[in-house]
Amino acid sequence: MKKLESTKLTAEQQRFFNVKLAFVSSVSKDGLPQVGPKESLRVVDESHLAWVEVTHAHLWDNIKNGSKVAVVVGDVLSHTNVRVIGTAHVSEDEALIEDLRTKTGKNGDVVVVDIEEIDA
Repeated sequence: MKKLESTKLTAEQQRFFNVKLAFVSSVSKDGLPQVGPKESLRVVDESHLAWVEVTHAHLWDNIKNGSKVAVVVGDVLSHTNVRVIGTAHVSEDEALIEDLRTKTGKNGDVVVVDIEEIDA
């Protein structure tokens, strides 16, 4: 993968994030990596991703402690993948929260990623 010049997701990249299983990684204060799948992850717009956080485990703690996150989606058959790096925060946008909970059928806090880098 190489870093792209744009920090805006293309329409094709947005589709990829919306249809493939995403994995989110973070790092603890002690430097321990954490990676896990986020079935509820969706594209909010060209600059933001979001998911409904239901486990509130290691990733949640790492985000609350200021860890950057990386979100990766890939397709094995085409050898295509996209990674974004950004800052995650808990959303207070009631419309977004309700929309994502309805679309995913999950209930929990909504985490939004502000995209700062895209690699493909």
